[in-house]
Amino acid sequence: MPSKFPLFLAIDFPTPQPCKKPIMQHRDGYIIDVSYPLHFHKEMQPVWLCHTIQTLGCAVPDISKPYRYCELGCGPGINLLVAAACNPAGQFTGIDFNQAHIASAQVLAKELNIENIRFIEASFDEFAANNSEKFDFIVSHGTWSWLPPKAQAGILQLIYQSLKPQGLVYLHYMCYPGAARLTGMQKVLYETAKITEGDSIQGIHNGMTLLRTLANKGAGLFVDNPEIQKELLALEKELPAYLAHEFLTDYWRPQHSADMHRIISQTGLRFIGSADSFENMDTLSIPGNLQPILKNLPGQALRETVKDMARNQHQRLDVFQSSPQTLDRENHLALMDKTVFRALPNMPAPGSLEFKTPVGIIPGPADLFSPLLTALKKGPQSFHALRQPAPFQTEPGLLLQALAMLMRADYAHPVRPEQQTTPAAAHLQAWLDKQQLPLRLFPECGTAIMNQAN
Repeated sequence: MPSKFPLFLAIDFPTPQPCKKPIMQHRDGYIIDVSYPLHFHKEMQPVWLCHTIQTLGCAVPDISKPYRYCELGCGPGINLLVAAACNPAGQFTGIDFNQAHIASAQVLAKELNIENIRFIEASFDEFAANNSEKFDFIVSHGTWSWLPPKAQAGILQLIYQSLKPQGLVYLHYMCYPGAARLTGMQKVLYETAKITEGDSIQGIHNGMTLLRTLANKGAGLFVDNPEIQKELLALEKELPAYLAHEFLTDYWRPQHSADMHRIISQTGLRFIGSADSFENMDTLSIPGNLQPILKNLPGQALRETVKDMARNQHQRLDVFQSSPQTLDRENHLALMDKTVFRALPNMPAPGSLEFKTPVGIIPGPADLFSPLLTALKKGPQSFHALRQPAPFQTEPGLLLQALAMLMRADYAHPVRPEQQTTPAAAHLQAWLDKQQLPLRLFPECGTAIMNQAN
């Protein structure tokens, strides 16, 4: 008996129109026609990484002696150039498959006479297959969540075969639940760019125009989710080149941190903590009413998942370690006592402070921070000296937290354990100033900070 309804509804599809081939270029699903903007991430730098992980009670690579550091997805190389110029004891290797990125980084390193650095044009799987070096640090920012499985496999292979014992891996990636709010807008940007006659920048312009039109016309995504309106406003302030690299990949995949940790554990590494020291302080970064729940949860995977939910986390700066060695209290305190801190130009006068964080403004009481700021204003101070005043004498952990907040705000920073000097930092600073890039180097700290004056 014939069906009452046709098996397929007749839909009047529009006739496909021929279009010119867009000049947006991809390699392995990732755009290569637009250079990545110069973004600096202090959390990737060796002094910061070692200090942050040592505060968690783990032995770290000795950066007072020669060490090797590898960045996967170095882009134009600004993070690696700062690291090499400000840390002459290290040998720095940058890997990227974008020929233009590598070529410009190589030219700049040569021009500035930064000798302890090299840039290699290769995919991650190619480099992993051919590399014979061992590294104390392997870092990657803005790659994992944007790359195809074979590139991710290359990262895992390199970690497994090339990381030294006690070596550190820094891995930035998009995570749930926070990144979920971007999925709808990412899809609009991606699909718009795919049919745009032009490069990736033009694709972003077209996609952002469409998103703004949808928001202004009251599309349900923006009506039902007011926070996404704020996200769109924030995206409209970003450089189009950054948005192109952020959203136009064929592989845009946030992950749950618990899944990510299981993947990395296949290389034999253990999750230690976050390179963002604020996220290691549950008493500050987790709302107070949720802290009792967190304490009673069994299993690291569930705890980290709940932390991500409590913070509505959208990205993570996770640090993993090979063969981690936990320090006992005596040795931990002895190592911390040797760490020297110095004030940075942005450090305020002694008194009460306010810290801007992802969970809101956190007050810094004057009775806690005034002794610390007063001492640092006088010059570099060891951890041992800083813990002598009353607020910290019996609570060195409280001093660690206070210093972590000062570091996060760019008010203070640990000093590099060896003070070897080269002209490379001065050469790089002169180039940054010529390019009017708001980055100020602090070679004695092995890092740089954004210049607030600019």
